[in-house]
Amino acid sequence: MKKWLFFWTILVLTLFAGIYLIIPSTIEITSSKIANTSDNGTQRYLLDQANWKIWWNYTHPSKVSNTSGGFTMNEDKYTLTSLFYKSADITITHKNQVITSKVVIIPVTQDSTGIEWKCSLTPGYNPLNRINAYLEARKIKKNIDLILTDLSAFLSKLENVYGIHIERTNLKDTLFVTTKSIAKDKPSLNQIYGLIKNIQSYITKKGIPQSGNPIYNITQLEDDQYQLMAGVPVNQNIPDADGYSTKFMVKGSFMVTEVLGGDSSVNRAYRSLQQYFQDFRKTSMAMNFNMLVTDRQLQTDSSKWITKLYYPVY
Repeated sequence: MKKWLFFWTILVLTLFAGIYLIIPSTIEITSSKIANTSDNGTQRYLLDQANWKIWWNYTHPSKVSNTSGGFTMNEDKYTLTSLFYKSADITITHKNQVITSKVVIIPVTQDSTGIEWKCSLTPGYNPLNRINAYLEARKIKKNIDLILTDLSAFLSKLENVYGIHIERTNLKDTLFVTTKSIAKDKPSLNQIYGLIKNIQSYITKKGIPQSGNPIYNITQLEDDQYQLMAGVPVNQNIPDADGYSTKFMVKGSFMVTEVLGGDSSVNRAYRSLQQYFQDFRKTSMAMNFNMLVTDRQLQTDSSKWITKLYYPVY
């Protein structure tokens, strides 16, 4: 009988010792993901809780919801509480526990960003509490993994972050007949097409056909005036004369987005493209321009207008 008692005592002590060895006094919970985007884009969507609703249910719509003052994942509630440089504290309410966690944005490359989320549990000395804390820690980590999976998948698509499709390409037509005009007010659609039609009439007189879509650029000058430049692509050189000049544009590399809609849609896309350049720290040394795919004077429905925005990139 004493031998059995001794055996069970040793077994229980060994079990408890194993619990203390395997489950530490502080249980660290860590989750991390890589998003194929810039650290600035990540910061806008992760460190502003107003933007959480945009990506929170991106890949798990049936498992997440937002509530007053926070968002939930499998009954755990998350609230952004403190902001720092490239990091934030997020309060996690798990059952009856309130846990302070920290999420950190880590720039990896120009177009790759790491996101690390950490928190910890202190279960105390009771071995049963340690086992329970370990099991709860696994649930907390699983939920955090799901959230970061949603965020990473969302951020890895440029269309989600900037609201437009952006691609890198080169210029098909490289020879343009161009001309300019200066005005006190921002040029209207009629003025843009007026300048384009002047170029078209000029090349027609020279017996040279138009080889592609016209382009234009509007630049605000320092003296509160606007410069309008327009160009029409051709397939052969024309000597400069009468205010018209032939410009050779390098095929180069351009970030391009195609916009469907009128001026408001174009302006939104323009701001998004500027944000993209800022986020990815890209430099555009040459002039950007708009390409008119749809003839707006023939198609009166602005919702059907197609415009391509070209930004040279190095």
